[in-house]
Amino acid sequence: MSYILDSSAIFKTIKEGDVETLLGNHTIDLARYELGNTVWKQHVLHKKLSNDESRRLVRLIKEVLSIMEVSGIGCREEEILSIAQELHLTFYDSSYVLYSKEKNLPLVTEDETITEKAKPHIKVLKTSDLKVSRHV
Repeated sequence: MSYILDSSAIFKTIKEGDVETLLGNHTIDLARYELGNTVWKQHVLHKKLSNDESRRLVRLIKEVLSIMEVSGIGCREEEILSIAQELHLTFYDSSYVLYSKEKNLPLVTEDETITEKAKPHIKVLKTSDLKVSRHV
């Protein structure tokens, strides 16, 4: 089975060194920028990554996204806004929900707010659920 992964799930999977889990799974182009912003925060704001580490991580993210199905969801602003208004989620998070609905695939996220608000509308999983399903 394939999955839609948001940036929180992709980042956690990378941190855990489980990149093969991402092979052939889906995300949206927004994830590239969210992941880059996460690296920036870890480096600049939290001082958890050196300059070299942050550059290596950005290169790894680029490689990881190249093994995933990354799709744009342009010109869908009104649909995304409707989901954001209905579920009280950010516009960003609502774009993952729309893509999950559209593809009829589960959304994998580590974000508790998305999980709580989207679960009545789509199937939502955590990265730990992927590991369990791979080993069954």
